[in-house]
Order: sequence, then C-alpha cells, then structure tokens
Amino acid sequence: MSVYDGRTIPWRVYHGVPAGWRAEDIVQEHARLGGCFPLRVPAPIEVPSLHAVPEQDGWLHYRLTVHRLAEGVRASDPACIELAVRYIQLHYIGSYAGYLRARLARALKHAPLQESQRRVLHQHFAALSLRGEHTHEFPEYLKLWRRIVRPEEREALAQAFRDLPDGERRATRWESLMDANGRPGPGGRSPSGNMANRGRTGRRN
Repeated sequence: MSVYDGRTIPWRVYHGVPAGWRAEDIVQEHARLGGCFPLRVPAPIEVPSLHAVPEQDGWLHYRLTVHRLAEGVRASDPACIELAVRYIQLHYIGSYAGYLRARLARALKHAPLQESQRRVLHQHFAALSLRGEHTHEFPEYLKLWRRIVRPEEREALAQAFRDLPDGERRATRWESLMDANGRPGPGGRSPSGNMANRGRTGRRN
C-alpha cells in the first residue's frame, strides 16, 4: 500500500484504474460530448503479475487512452479538452497519474479553453496551493496557471494566503512562483504523490 498526506491508499486503488475512467468510459464520454478526434487506441496485451488485483485490469489501456487524450487536446478537439480538465480536477492518487496530469497540463497550455474550464482549473490550482499540495505535476500546472489566471484572481489568492498562519511568507513564496520559472519548494507535499479523490468522467455539477 501507499501513503499520501497521512492517508493509506490500498494497493488495489493505487494500482487500479480510477472509477469511470476505463478506456471504454473515456471513449464513450468523448463521443457523447461530440468529439471528432480519433481517440480509440487498441487494447494492449496485459500480462498479469503475481500481485495483480482485479482493479488493475485494463490499466495499460486506460493509460494509453489518456496519452491519446493529450494528443486530442493539442488538436484542439473540444471534447478532449473538456475531458483533460476533468481528469486534472479528479486529482486521483494512483500509479502514473501525476505523469498523466503533467502531460495533459502541457497540452492545455495552448488549448482554446472555455471560460468555465479556465475557472475550474484556476480554482483547482488555487486549492492545491492553499493546502501546500505540490505533487509531481505541479511545475506544469504553474506554467498553465500563469497563462490563465486573471489579475483579480491572483490578488484574491494572495490575500487568502496572507490570512493563513505564516501567511505573508507563503504569499510571497507563491507570488515568486507565479512570477518566475520556479519550482515548489520542500514545504510542499511529496512530489511523488498521485492523488486520491476518485471521480467519474460524468458531468461536473
């Protein structure tokens, strides 16, 4: 099992596929959203290990499909962009998930985001920052965040930092990260973490 932020994540969860994000789930939701990018990829042959759990079934196919999703984002496919935003917001802690989020964040830097998607990403990054949750993909989040944050949102978040214990130092540190090509320091949480809150490809409320 793995431990993240003081929580124990069972082996079957950490090495499994997020609920609602199997390859066929992603392809079906992409079609429902009216996507045109050819998202479907062939299912690879998966050789089970001695320690395999049922939740691992389809893991490689899920990973390849999320990789393909990033290519669809680069092609400006609106459905791929929406699913990429949802996957980042999912913040699932599991094997390889941080690398997948980093790949999607890199693709989203040049994507035509809707205002609702821009706002969701800003709010998600802000919440992670306030919690000091700087996982593997956070440097890529910063590059995307600098492109989409609005001045009034930035000022509001700086004030939110100042209202916390040791807030002035944290606000100054956050501002320096947003102004430069800096990386989160050791005060953030483990960069190897790969997120826990499980969700589905279904619509956001």
